[in-house]
Amino acid sequence: MTSPGKIVHAMVPDPECQEDEILLETEAVSICSTDVSYFRGHLFPEAWPIIPGHEYVGRVVEVGKRLRNDVRPGDRVTYWGQTDFGGMAQYRALRPLFPGRRGVETSWYTERNFYDADQAAAVVLPPSVPSDLASVIEPLTSVLRSLLLNPPKPGDTCVVLGCGPSAQLAVQVLHRHLGAGPITVLDRNDDRMAVALRNGAAHAFNTETQRAELEAYVREHHDQYADYVFDALPHINPPGEQGKDIRELAMGLLRPGGAYVIYGATAVPQRLNTWMILAKGLRLRSTPFDVRSFPMARSAHVTSVALRLVESGLIDPAPLITTRACLDDEGAVREAFAGYGLGASMKTSLLAPSVLLDHVRRTAAARTVPEALAGQAGIPG
Repeated sequence: MTSPGKIVHAMVPDPECQEDEILLETEAVSICSTDVSYFRGHLFPEAWPIIPGHEYVGRVVEVGKRLRNDVRPGDRVTYWGQTDFGGMAQYRALRPLFPGRRGVETSWYTERNFYDADQAAAVVLPPSVPSDLASVIEPLTSVLRSLLLNPPKPGDTCVVLGCGPSAQLAVQVLHRHLGAGPITVLDRNDDRMAVALRNGAAHAFNTETQRAELEAYVREHHDQYADYVFDALPHINPPGEQGKDIRELAMGLLRPGGAYVIYGATAVPQRLNTWMILAKGLRLRSTPFDVRSFPMARSAHVTSVALRLVESGLIDPAPLITTRACLDDEGAVREAFAGYGLGASMKTSLLAPSVLLDHVRRTAAARTVPEALAGQAGIPG
């Protein structure tokens, strides 16, 4: 990505594998709202160009000598951390920090107001989790880092802002893993809200077409509805001078002293109603990127939890991957960035050619077997 809105297929040198690194060949990388924020000019790197991509799965092709007891060539690895960049290259080097393993964590200042680790929280994937779905473990780790550090109480009434991929994961985690009470989602996309309702949300309001109903709902409950808000929105445009934006409406639903958890991030300043925060004594909370407060070793444990939730089937990543494209197809990659978030689409998973072919074969086999069984039983396929 050479500048906002400009992404091209280019050649870069292959990385070298240092003694504390593994060299990975890319199998899958899903496009994240962070990647799109650079594309749309809502986030800014220290320098252009960048190679986007961090929701990543790669196969190990080389192992540095310090890591030979931890991982082997041929293993598939996914990770959280070590900057937002590098995943869409064919090869990338990674300094992994595996959960429960010994390792020295070192850090550097990013010029984006936090210290990041040189290492990444990494896990080795089992064969049962395909690479395209495994790329969702990275955003699930992010959601878990936020929710586990700032959890609702069991039975709390929750509001989730947005119905994008991270919000969909948050709804599943709140409903299936943390024992939250009824969950209300606010968004402007009916298709995405329908997905959230199928995966644990109890109520949904379209902030454009049901705005009057939502404002009446806020007035009716008179600040006594929700205990907890999870704000998964990144950049949103401000309303008119007299209008209330989605964040203010959510604060209106919170009880006095309620928790407002900020998860979505953008470098473009966003509007928060400070009077509402003061008047109701709302508790603004977040989970820091800064490894001085949340070391990468802790994130490695969270990544292992994310893997277990996906592997067990408690969290279903499949609804989040709505499009798959080949990493070598420059036009498809550009289209995926330009069309991110439109309509019912969620994530595009960019796959290496061989992995995309395997997915096509698996999908065809999954369709063929039920159709054949239905035909044998005399039931229309």
